[in-house]
Amino acid sequence: MDDIRQATIIFSGTLTREEFDEAVAATGTFRRLRWLIVVAAVLMAALSLGPFSGSGPVNGGLLALAVVYGVLGLFLPPLLAGRAFRADQAKGEKQATIDAAGFVIVRGGDELMRVPWRSMYRSYETERVYVVTGRLGWMSGLLIVPKRLLTGAGEAELMGVLLETRVGRPKGRRA
Repeated sequence: MDDIRQATIIFSGTLTREEFDEAVAATGTFRRLRWLIVVAAVLMAALSLGPFSGSGPVNGGLLALAVVYGVLGLFLPPLLAGRAFRADQAKGEKQATIDAAGFVIVRGGDELMRVPWRSMYRSYETERVYVVTGRLGWMSGLLIVPKRLLTGAGEAELMGVLLETRVGRPKGRRA
């Protein structure tokens, strides 16, 4: 093939929970949410202890809110990931086409989304999946490509090279 950017990859299937979890972990999406919630909880706990002099009364309401935030920081990210996975599985099998224009996702003959290369800003490769993050309008999202669905001769390697040339990898961190 003269120009790899002109390649077309077509595949269909569904994600497994392990593939989904691996993709979410590679991008760090919920890790940042967890840290944000924990920082908010620590700040609220510190503010509830008075004016930091030790002589002020403890604000019980703010301290209780800090505990609630701490619990949310532990349990909310896995709950959100599970909900997102179940929502995707409830819709059934998808077919994807990756070509010079970008990604086209189809389910049951209806086009769900068309994501051009210019709206994708980072790609990750893990043991089981390729993950692409990007924006489509106001929404940001993940496009997860399981390697097991790339069954054609050299399609998995072609996908990696295509993502490398079109999107690029994250700087400073290898998934």
